[in-house]
Amino acid sequence: MKKYILIVSTILICSVGSHKLLAHSKLMPFFMGDQGPLFSINPNPVTGSYFTVNIRFSDSQFPDAAILVNDVLGKIVYSYTIRKTDYATGQIRIDLDEVKLGKGLYFVQIKSGSSTKTLKLAIR
Repeated sequence: MKKYILIVSTILICSVGSHKLLAHSKLMPFFMGDQGPLFSINPNPVTGSYFTVNIRFSDSQFPDAAILVNDVLGKIVYSYTIRKTDYATGQIRIDLDEVKLGKGLYFVQIKSGSSTKTLKLAIR
């Protein structure tokens, strides 16, 4: 039996000087596995040189899944298409120096078709 959860995605409106951010909210379905969430990040917050995205789903459940990392302004600063070997190992290691992510707050998304799951990531 498939389990669903609804994820609420919200971006806030704020103004800083002449810069304005727009906001939107929407509900998005995403599967829950029998073992809990299908996606996690370790360590979080990140204090070293890398973090690992752990996935608990198969390519048949979510074909063409991708990892997107957005900054706090919503700009995609890194993207990665999950490969068959990643599904097999269940882990994707992301090296901060290689992808040029500095200290700060980010939003890591897993997207597949219309399904999206987002987690916050802090890099210290």
